[in-house]
Order: sequence, then C-alpha cells, then structure tokens
Amino acid sequence: MIKLIKYDDLALFKKDVISFLEQYEAENNLVLGVLQSLSEKDESPLFMATAIKDNEIGLVLLQTHPREIILSKSVSFTSKEIHVIGEKLNNTIREIPGFIGEKKLTTELAMYISNVKGIQASVFMDQKIYKLEKVEKKTNTNGKLRRIIEKDHHTIKEWVYQFCNETNQSISIEEADSKAKVMINKGNLVAWEVNGELVSMAYATRPTQNNITISYVYTPISERKKGYASDCVSAFTQFLLDRGYKTTSLYTDLSNPTSNKIYIQIGYEAIMDSIVILFK
Repeated sequence: MIKLIKYDDLALFKKDVISFLEQYEAENNLVLGVLQSLSEKDESPLFMATAIKDNEIGLVLLQTHPREIILSKSVSFTSKEIHVIGEKLNNTIREIPGFIGEKKLTTELAMYISNVKGIQASVFMDQKIYKLEKVEKKTNTNGKLRRIIEKDHHTIKEWVYQFCNETNQSISIEEADSKAKVMINKGNLVAWEVNGELVSMAYATRPTQNNITISYVYTPISERKKGYASDCVSAFTQFLLDRGYKTTSLYTDLSNPTSNKIYIQIGYEAIMDSIVILFK
C-alpha cells in the first residue's frame, strides 16, 4: 500500500528523511544538500513529502524552487505504484511545475501527471550523476588552482551569466552579479590560473556527511580545448578529497559529450541517470 505524507514542519521532515537519503549520498546530493542547507529561520519549502511503501519511506519529495520538485533516489516501485503516487500528488498539490530526479521514475510519474491533467510535459535537461572516490588523471597544463577572491568579481559575474545562458537557466546580469557575490563569499569557488590569468572555474556546493558536489564548471570560449576545465576539476576534486570528503559528485548535461568524457577521464563514474521534466 502506498501513502503520501505531506509535511509542514521542516525539523520533523529532516528527522524522518535524512537517514533514508544518506544511504545514497551522491545520488541524493541535490535533495540532501538543499535540505541540510535549510534552517528554521529560512522561508519554509514550498512542498515536503514522503511516499511510503510497506510502512517504510520509499521516496522523498522536496520543492524549494518554483520550477520543479526534487525526487530522491527511490526504492523499487511498480508502474501501478508510481501512478498511485501521481494520483495522491495530484490530489495534494494544485499546481505541479515539474520534476527533477532519477530518469525512469521521474519520466513515468511525469507522464501520469501529464495525462491526468491534460498538460504537456517536456524534457528540459537529460543528465547523468557522476561520483568519484579517487582522482585518476592529474593536471597537465602549466597552471595552478586558486580560490576566487573579491577582486575577481567582475570576471566571475560574466562567467556565471554565460554559464547560466549555456545551460538554459534564465538569469539577468544583475542576478548573475548577486550570485557571483554569494559564491565568492562562501569561499568554495576556485579557478585555474595560467600566467596570472583566470581560464576556468568550478564551485563546490551541497556538502553532506561524506560527499560534496562540484558545479558551475565553466571555461570562456576563448580558452576552451586547452585542457583547462579538466585540470581545474581534477585539482579541485583532489583538494576536496584532501579536506576529508570521501566522494565528490557532479551533474552533467548529456547533450555535452565533451564534459562527460573529461569527467570520466578524471575518475568520475556514472551512478544514475537524471532528468528534468517541466509542465506547460
């Protein structure tokens, strides 16, 4: 029997779901990282719920972004059970904007919602989640990794803006400016520097007990195909492992075969297909 339990209390939700999510830290890096960054002082999430199968948590749902509900890695559900989750979700939330989660479950759930509501579901991004335990490829170029500081802000603002545009995330230059400021202040933004010039960047986010996620990997067009992104991610990954994380993880866009190849060479292994599906 499938039940959907909706939560209004963030502390209770965390208490109930974190141990379930931590069974697969890298696969759940998004939902777990977002959840652990929230506190009672923050604005309450838009939606928090669990799907219960055989009296145990089988799926965690969290929405903090207006565009999509994050779905955790789940236990095995039959198609019929996924449809029951969809039915209960449809009866609980008036407007479902979209989903991000493991490809098979997310696609089947989205198709059910699409049919029931008579709305179009479209794939926004096809992704893979990768995990690394040991760096296999050392740096090759004559550069060094360094932390981004305030004097780099103008460059980073432009790079954040370009990164978001290239990954179909609508953002204004003002929003990119604010985002860059936050990322620099957190101290987890680095760049690969060659001859005193920044040539590539990467950002560490969503730390969990054993894992941390690398994102915002960006190299300006003029510096591409020189190995800088590979060296930046390789050196940064090793730095994070040296800090005590057992694994690092990252999302890739499957429409970009170059980045997928680079990460595999560094030592990242694909662990889960992920998809973003939005409703229109």
